[in-house]
Amino acid sequence: MSSSSEHRLVSHPHQSLLTHLEHVDEVSRLALARKVLGADFFADVDVDYLRRLLVWFHDFGKGTDFFQWRIVEVARKENTKRDGLDREYVDSFLESVSPFVAQIGREGGELRGHSQLGAFISQTVLPDNTDPVLRAILYEAIARHHGNLKNMDGGVERAAEDFTELLDEQWKHMNHTDYRALLSGTGFDYAAELEVVKQRNRKNFFTSLYVRRLAKNRSLRPYLQAVFLYSLLLSGDKGDLMLPRRDLVGRGRRCRGRLIEQYKRATFGEPGGSEMNQWREEAYQRVEDNLAANPAAGFYSITLPTGMGKTLTAYNAAIQLQNSMADRYAADGTDCVPRIIYCLPFTSVIDQNAAILQDILALEPDMEGELATHHYLADWVDHKGGSEDKLDYSEKEYLIEGWEYTITVTTFVQLLETLVSNRNRKLRKFHNLANAIVVLDEVQNIPPKYFDVVRQLLPAVHEHLGTRFVFVTATQPFLLRDEDLVRPVVELTDPTKAYTRRVFERMNRIDLDLSLWIDGPETIEEQCPLFAREVREHPETNYLFILNLVKESQLVYRTLCEEQLPDTTYLYLSSAILPVLRKEIIARVKNRKDFPGRVVVVSTQVVEAGVDIDLDVVYRAFAPLDSINQSAGRCNRNMAAGFRGSVRLFKNQQSAAKIYDPALLDKTRRTLSAQLEQEGQQEDYRPGIIPEGRFYAMNERYAREVDQAVADGSDVSAKILKDLYALRFEAAADEFKLIRKTYQTYGIYIDDPVRLPRVKHREGEQELWLDSTETWERMEIIFRNYDDRWECKQHLRLLRPALLQYVVQVPEQYLPEEVLVAARERPFVRCTDGATETTFDYNTFYSFTTGYFKPEETPPTTCL
Repeated sequence: MSSSSEHRLVSHPHQSLLTHLEHVDEVSRLALARKVLGADFFADVDVDYLRRLLVWFHDFGKGTDFFQWRIVEVARKENTKRDGLDREYVDSFLESVSPFVAQIGREGGELRGHSQLGAFISQTVLPDNTDPVLRAILYEAIARHHGNLKNMDGGVERAAEDFTELLDEQWKHMNHTDYRALLSGTGFDYAAELEVVKQRNRKNFFTSLYVRRLAKNRSLRPYLQAVFLYSLLLSGDKGDLMLPRRDLVGRGRRCRGRLIEQYKRATFGEPGGSEMNQWREEAYQRVEDNLAANPAAGFYSITLPTGMGKTLTAYNAAIQLQNSMADRYAADGTDCVPRIIYCLPFTSVIDQNAAILQDILALEPDMEGELATHHYLADWVDHKGGSEDKLDYSEKEYLIEGWEYTITVTTFVQLLETLVSNRNRKLRKFHNLANAIVVLDEVQNIPPKYFDVVRQLLPAVHEHLGTRFVFVTATQPFLLRDEDLVRPVVELTDPTKAYTRRVFERMNRIDLDLSLWIDGPETIEEQCPLFAREVREHPETNYLFILNLVKESQLVYRTLCEEQLPDTTYLYLSSAILPVLRKEIIARVKNRKDFPGRVVVVSTQVVEAGVDIDLDVVYRAFAPLDSINQSAGRCNRNMAAGFRGSVRLFKNQQSAAKIYDPALLDKTRRTLSAQLEQEGQQEDYRPGIIPEGRFYAMNERYAREVDQAVADGSDVSAKILKDLYALRFEAAADEFKLIRKTYQTYGIYIDDPVRLPRVKHREGEQELWLDSTETWERMEIIFRNYDDRWECKQHLRLLRPALLQYVVQVPEQYLPEEVLVAARERPFVRCTDGATETTFDYNTFYSFTTGYFKPEETPPTTCL
């Protein structure tokens, strides 16, 4: 072998360590280059210097003989031509190492690891006056780049004294000559003596300098620095192997400023028509004008009643803001085109929103391949950025899960668990929040116990990363208060809020009827006969009943079906129904002209957010006022001429307390009672009725109640913030869970190609429509044909959107014992119409009409 070479060390079977680090450097540089960070984020240090340090030292430990022995052995087997490697080095390396090195290389363990040594060495590269907290952040990013961030307040070994054997042996068996050759031209060097490394990483540094600082810290800046740098490193490291076309990173495209206007005219024609359409256009124009007058704010809100075109108005606001921000960045010499990240509370409405956006972007050929949906049921797009080259699996995964597209439609859970997390996979996309426009549609769905965390985080993210936030809601946005911000939230319908109030007050579509909530029966068993009589006595009226629990909704549906009224279609909708059927049922409700007579829909709260349906009378079980407002949005949505809809609240306290925050329920009771008392003083008062025109005042009252009694001083938020200040990453992430299961469920695959619709599935260049049996069989073929774990995982991920359309999550108490035993051992159990040698009979616990039922219950009959 030659004495030294920058190309000799091996990183992967087909790649030298130098090549790997150069690629990591390129990807992370592109990711950072088009970002404009706050002046105080890394005030005293060049963030690009920190990025490069992470790049060139995160894999330092790969230069040890222990790691090289293992990777060279793999390379000789998998890369017989030695492509991308120094052939002489690879062919001779195994013959020159000691038996001890070979033993460690075979057996693995700490000495063969490569992250820890790089974390130690990085401390010798940093200038002596580097802030201790920043030192600790860089150490942690390197040490955990193949795992997850750990709490920084003790309990985790980090000092040189804790790794004496590792340091001594890895240093002794480190190929310093080749690594220093590799570093030539980077401007970096590291300590020549092991004692210097140990001194820089001594225990008192990790137990006194930064721990004392963090104990007193009350700023989120260190936390944001840590996850931003960690995210950049992960983006680069994974980008090398997952993204052959590295130029796809960091690029956004401008949406044409008049794109939504063009779509509206193409879809709905010229503005005008009904009074409601005129109001929608007026609100749309006001939002655009007020945004143009306030282009530099960090926070905006769009507060409009349901049915007022909030979605298209919000799309347009995001596009206008993207263009104005890009213009300002360009004037300052930075090529930064902000991403748009559109967040919704439920996966059930994401596809509907994304479909509208897809139709909009189709009007602009340059925007093809610039929209992605990111949730567990989403298909991955095949192209990006107008390129005709089809993306391979790893490129799709990298780009979608890294939020690299111009527009990403995703969930609140994805956003918020990116803001507060310690996990590698979730944090990889964090850096792409910088300069993004984040739209939170129905923002009130964030649990109030997390309000204080979000109130602290969002302003900090805006200050340090330049992120803009747009809150879209039909109720008052009480998430942020003006006193939390340097500049107040700009209400885009009208910064003075006078017009906003007027929009609500002139609405005359519905009444909120509290009669049953005040004097009606307490239990669902007593309420069912009232519901049946109402439907029977008004044969021309379309009804929607919204219950809080699946079990109660099924009871109401069965009760109404027993009436068997003529010219009436009964439909049932809840999470107990397969996803493939939910889509079909929602489509039927929206297109009622497809069947004769009237419709009676019974549902849970799955219809509340983003489901564009319109019925005459809505019965709503007691719930927080946000949910009541959403339910009201399904009633007389389009303001039918000469008609006034009715939203009727009924008692449901015990069931509501099982799924909603008790404090919100209490504030709702207080608000409704106070508003009703105020209504009694009006000349037009009708007993028990709150007209829509007074919803704005009612929602304002509720916002004050929630703000004062729920969000302020939340023990949960206070604990999470304390953890974030102290860089206790794991503790904060464990506490910050938006979805918490209170009972165990299991995935059940319902296979019935006769009774279930087909689903769309992309397979290579083909777009297929598969039935439930064909979908299951494709999964079995994948398991049979791919022994390699990663190949199998890739093919399963591409099949997953189709597969999960036939999967329903069933609570364990609803499953027969033999199905439950099988379900505990598998991701999901296959059930068919009658049991076979390999399947169970779904008829014993599942109905296509109302979903799962308990085995001891009589299966429900289908309504005619």
